[in-house]
Amino acid sequence: MEGKQEVFTGKGHLGTFTVQIQYRENATWQGKILWVEEKQSSYFRSALELLKLMESALDQAERREGADPKKKDDLSHLEEQRR
Repeated sequence: MEGKQEVFTGKGHLGTFTVQIQYRENATWQGKILWVEEKQSSYFRSALELLKLMESALDQAERREGADPKKKDDLSHLEEQRR
């Protein structure tokens, strides 16, 4: 089980996410994603939406890597777009 432990303790360079799949309906996943470094969470309604949330967070992290660390973006703008 050494590989499994590595997953739980590993961290990504740009971001680490915890994904909780709560349901599987209509041939896709619904659940909650937590961006560990930023302590932000968001719900998703499909696997595609999950990937878009992760992509957006990683884009923000890439832009911020050389920027002012005091400036923070979050995932809330994506939740507004979904409505």
